[in-house]
Amino acid sequence: MGRKTETAEEKQKPDARVGLSEEVGRLFLQASPCPGRGAGPTKARDSGYDSLRCRLSVLDRLMHTHPVWLQLGLSRQDAAGILQDQPAGSFLVRKSTSLQKKVISLRMDQDPAELIKDFPVKESQYTFSLEGSDLCFADLFRLLAFCCISRDVLPFTLKLPEAISSARSFADLEKVAKLGADRVLEKAMLKCVLKPLKPSVSAALKEFQMRSGSWQELKENLSLAKARRPQEMGVADALPPDPVAVEKIRQKFQTMCKLYSPEKKVCMLLRVCKLIYTIMEDNSGRLYGADDFLPMLTYVLAQCDMPELDNEIMYMMELLDPSLLHGEGGYYLTSAYGAMSLIKNFQEDQAARVLSSETRDTLHQWHRRRTTQRSAPSIDDFQNYLRVALQELDSGCTAKTLQVQPYTTVEELCQLCALKFKVLDPENYGLFLQMEGSIQQLAADTHPQKIKAELHSRPQPVPFHFVYRRMSKTSSLSPDLSNATPDLSRLLAASDPRADLNNQSTDPPAPSGSSSLSSISASV
Repeated sequence: MGRKTETAEEKQKPDARVGLSEEVGRLFLQASPCPGRGAGPTKARDSGYDSLRCRLSVLDRLMHTHPVWLQLGLSRQDAAGILQDQPAGSFLVRKSTSLQKKVISLRMDQDPAELIKDFPVKESQYTFSLEGSDLCFADLFRLLAFCCISRDVLPFTLKLPEAISSARSFADLEKVAKLGADRVLEKAMLKCVLKPLKPSVSAALKEFQMRSGSWQELKENLSLAKARRPQEMGVADALPPDPVAVEKIRQKFQTMCKLYSPEKKVCMLLRVCKLIYTIMEDNSGRLYGADDFLPMLTYVLAQCDMPELDNEIMYMMELLDPSLLHGEGGYYLTSAYGAMSLIKNFQEDQAARVLSSETRDTLHQWHRRRTTQRSAPSIDDFQNYLRVALQELDSGCTAKTLQVQPYTTVEELCQLCALKFKVLDPENYGLFLQMEGSIQQLAADTHPQKIKAELHSRPQPVPFHFVYRRMSKTSSLSPDLSNATPDLSRLLAASDPRADLNNQSTDPPAPSGSSSLSSISASV
């Protein structure tokens, strides 16, 4: 793999280290062992994705994605801007104008005095090495690959970007590499076009709103909402941020408004939303779900009293890269849009707690319009969040977005659903998969996120819904999997056709005031 620089005298002697170096090199260039498949009684569970990652070595990942991390034209200031929101160990390779050589710009620990640090790379005709190190490598790829598993003279090992470390095939790496090259062009376009236009666009939007009267109406509604107590805004048992925290959030929003890059704006929005979540959980000592977050976000936005946030949210929704609309970015952005919609429709005699059907329709249309050209699911589609509908005979359907890890089983998810939906007899309920005119009960030891990943990976995905509902007394888990693909059939257990509610179709019309299963679960 790597070797120390040899003197002329040492070259006359056989080097015993060569055998060890070659052995380490062979081990390093092989795919990493799968988590959960190693020897020993304390092995971790396989999430369903880990085994797929084993086909790619660290060197493979670096060689096929250099447009992402190799940014020779990047300034130190721009590198700091990119790495500031990344974890310690994240890196870029660029060319230092002062040193006139390549450097590894490394994200340091949470020290504001030294956000990033540059480590120069020594290059000769045949070798690459870090300054201060005796280890030499044949090329830059192998130098970085070694630094990903051994820090050498670095303060800690290098950390690959999540999109690269999570890739499951060479095709995935090619997509990431293309995205990295596109990001360079996008950054240049944003700086040349959007940066000078941003002030004019913001001023034109505000002028339009003032002429139409919507700006004044929004300001009045913000004042009304600001005077309400948290409980009147739909906040249940969570304690809201105190005035000091609200002011801190307001300052972050002000910083967000000054940015011109949609992606950087969304990153700031994510930081604000996560701060609100942290405050909620720290104040109560328990976790909160998506349905608890929207009322709190509405309350916080009202306390910040910034009508300009409405235009900023629209700016992000229309200009953010569609690939970033899935996962946390899209979730918090649509949450912010929903919160502002509640405030815009706020009435003094009635606290706005539920999104109107018009707002829901607008969000669905916007999501379809912005993502119609999307060709492949992102990693965030497969992990972390799952939309589950509760189907009842007397009350139609309601749905919740739940945080579900890849290794979570159906049995564990059912326990979470019973808690979130406040089901008093959870032993009589089960989790079902509804798709293509059929509904199948899922076995207790299967993984919903793995099923979701398989369905998303199909060349022509079909609509599907996860439904938490009462089981029929006669239902059984018979292996009737005629509608499932070979991969999916191993993950599913079919339910008795007689378990259909009321012997109706699998998508019954919802009663007045409720959304149908297809509409509320369409975002799965």
